[in-house]
Amino acid sequence: MSKALDYAYKLWPRLRRYALDSRYHIDNNSVERNQRPSVMGCKNYLLSKSDSGTVDNAIIYSLIESCEIVGVNSLQWLTHVLQSLHDDTTAEQITQMLP
Repeated sequence: MSKALDYAYKLWPRLRRYALDSRYHIDNNSVERNQRPSVMGCKNYLLSKSDSGTVDNAIIYSLIESCEIVGVNSLQWLTHVLQSLHDDTTAEQITQMLP
């Protein structure tokens, strides 16, 4: 019991901040949950046929995850972007299409 109390006493300043300010969270489950697609993507990168294919996969996964973060339907966004891209599309126009 003394070890537990000593541990709690050492962490008391941080625990106090958590109790006084609602912006602090007791755990980081939401962060870990949001990292799960990237971890799963790493396993999928192993199936890429080349290094450039791995980079392409990472970019697509990042764009899809960005859509989810900002609340955009990733399938609709990707469909719109692919239909809007042309050979003469400028870098600025592409940047404006990002989620």
